[in-house]
Amino acid sequence: MAKRATRRWRINAVLAIILMITLGGPTGVWSSTAADSPALDVVFIDLPQVPGSDKMPGVPFPHDRHTQSLGNDKDCSACHLQQNDRFVFKFKRLTDGLPDVDMAVYHDNCVACHAETKGSGKKSGPLDGDCRSCHSTASGDASAWQPINFDKSLHYRHVSAKAILPGKMYDEVNCSACHHIYDEAIQKTIHRSGTEQSCVYCHKSEKTETASAVRWASHAACVGCHQSIKARAQKTGPVECAGCHDAAAQQQIEVVENVPRLERNQPDTVLLASWMSSDGGSAEAMQKYMNPVAFNHVVHEKEADSCRSCHHQTLKKCAQCHTETGDEKGEGVQLAWAMHNGVSSHSCIGCHQQAKMTKDCAGCHAAMPQKQFSQLACAQCHAVDRERLGPFPMEAEARASVAENSLNSRQRTALIIADEHIPEMVKIDGMQDEYEAVNLPHRQIVRAILSRIKENRMAAYFHGNDVTLCAGCHHNAPATLNPARCAACHGEAFANEQDGRPGLKGAYHGQCMACHQAMGIEEPAATDCVKCHKKRNLN
Repeated sequence: MAKRATRRWRINAVLAIILMITLGGPTGVWSSTAADSPALDVVFIDLPQVPGSDKMPGVPFPHDRHTQSLGNDKDCSACHLQQNDRFVFKFKRLTDGLPDVDMAVYHDNCVACHAETKGSGKKSGPLDGDCRSCHSTASGDASAWQPINFDKSLHYRHVSAKAILPGKMYDEVNCSACHHIYDEAIQKTIHRSGTEQSCVYCHKSEKTETASAVRWASHAACVGCHQSIKARAQKTGPVECAGCHDAAAQQQIEVVENVPRLERNQPDTVLLASWMSSDGGSAEAMQKYMNPVAFNHVVHEKEADSCRSCHHQTLKKCAQCHTETGDEKGEGVQLAWAMHNGVSSHSCIGCHQQAKMTKDCAGCHAAMPQKQFSQLACAQCHAVDRERLGPFPMEAEARASVAENSLNSRQRTALIIADEHIPEMVKIDGMQDEYEAVNLPHRQIVRAILSRIKENRMAAYFHGNDVTLCAGCHHNAPATLNPARCAACHGEAFANEQDGRPGLKGAYHGQCMACHQAMGIEEPAATDCVKCHKKRNLN
C-alpha cells in the first residue's frame, strides 16, 4: 500500500507541476523526446517526497498533447478549478496539500481519464501499474522551449487591447489588470497607479516569502487572462505552450514599430553624476570626481527593448543599488563597474559594444581589437563642462537643464569627408601571383559606409572626427586624410610576425572578406575571387 501510494503520489505530483508551469517546487520545462524531435510543451512534475516512502523520478508531462486530446467539447476546466473567475493552474485543486494527498489527486484523476479514454476506443496514456511510463529519467536536453521576450511592442499591444479590462472598474487604463505590489501593512497585493514595474522585479526565478515564482505568476496571469477573454468569444493570445514558446510562433508575433513612450515619471535628460545631488557635494569635492555624463533618456528608451534593458532589477536610479564602493543591494557591484562593464548588456559600455556588432558597424569594428578599460577615452562621455555646474547640491531641474544643453550642442550626423580627399580608385598591386591587381572603388566604399551610419546618432557622436571612419580599414595608422599604405606595416604574403601582424595578403583578405561578411554584403561575395581581381593568364 505504501509503495502504491508513493507511486500514485509521484504521478499526480508530476501533473501538478505540469499545468502549474513552474508554479512552485523544483520544476523545469524539458522534453523526454529524442534529440531529433524536440518538444516544447513538456513540463517536469516532481512533488516533495512522501515521508516514509521511496521517491520515484519525476514525470515529464506533455501539456499541449493533453490539451489537444480534450477536443472541442472540453476546456481547461477538465483539469483545473476556477477562483475569482480565473483558472488556477494546479491540477484539480486550488492550493497545494500534503504530498500524499496531492499524489492521490494526480493518480486517481489521471489514471481514471486514461481508462475512460481507452474504454472509448481511443489511444490512451498509461494505466494504473504502468509507473515507469510516466516516471521517466530521460534527459531534458531535447527541449525546444524558448523563453518569450515581453518587449515594449508586446506590452503596448496589451495596454491598448480593449479586451483586457482594468482590475478596477473606474480605471481609465488597464494597468491594474496585471500590475500589483505587495502591501506589507495589509499583507495583500494592490494596484498603485504610476508605480507599475516589471514582473520580475518581485517575481524571481524561485518562490519567495511574498511572491510566487515568475513562471507560475506569468502563466497564472497570462494564460488565465487569455482563457477568460476566449470565453467571451473575443480575440486573444495563445492558451497553449507552443503559442508563446515555439521559436517559429514567436517570429509570427505582430511587432508595433512606433510604440508610444511608456510614462513612469522618468526624465528626458539626465546628468549622470550621483555625487552632485548628495549633501557632501561642493566645489572642492567636485574636483575629486569625473565630469558628469549628459544622458539622453528619451533616445535610449527608443533603442531599448524595455526598461529592463538597463534597469534590470528595479526602476530606481543605478546609484541607489550600485554605490561608489559597492553595496549588498547591488550585489557588491560598484557604480563605476556597473556603467563600464564591457560584457554586460546592462552596462553603458557593454551595450555600446553590442551596438557596434550590428551589421552596419561590424564591418569595421569586428576586425578591431577590443580596447581595455584603461585605453578608453573617458572624456568622450564625461564631457560636461565643470563651469556649468553648481551650486551644490544641484537641484534635479538644474541638472536636467545642464544635461539638455550639453546634448543639444552635440553633432547629430556623421561628418562627411569631401570627395577631393577620398581617392576614387585605389590600385592594389603590391603582390601579384595568379591574379591581377585589384582596382578598389575606394570612394564608392567610403560613401556606402557613410550612408549606413548617417542616421545613427551613436556613430555620429563617437565619429566626431572626419577621419575616424578611415580607421576602420587603416586601423593602426595615424588619424589623417593620408594614412599609410597597408604594406607599410604588413610584409610577406602570409607572414605572421611575433607581434601578431598578418602578412600583406592575409591582411588584405582578412580586412575585405571579414567586412563583407559582417555587413551582409552579398555582391561581391566574400569568397568570389574573380569579382575583385581577374585571374592572370600565365601561359
